Amino acid sequence: MIKKAECQNCGEPYNYKRKQLGYNTCLDCGNIDAMQEILRKATCVAPAFNKGGYTYIHSPQDAKDAGR
Repeated sequence: MIKKAECQNCGEPYNYKRKQLGYNTCLDCGNIDAMQEILRKATCVAPAFNKGGYTYIHSPQDAKDAGR
């Protein structure tokens, strides 16, 4: 019996082994989602302290406290 997995976004079938790994989307839709997340996270950085490197900001409270 061949097991099939269906993408949540586009409805296309994809490899069942990918489904077993916990992915609910096909590779094409997964790449689109990943790129959107990368672009969103790229705007969520700020210097953590004076003369320090940039760090990822997780919450609005972290954004208020950044650079202090």
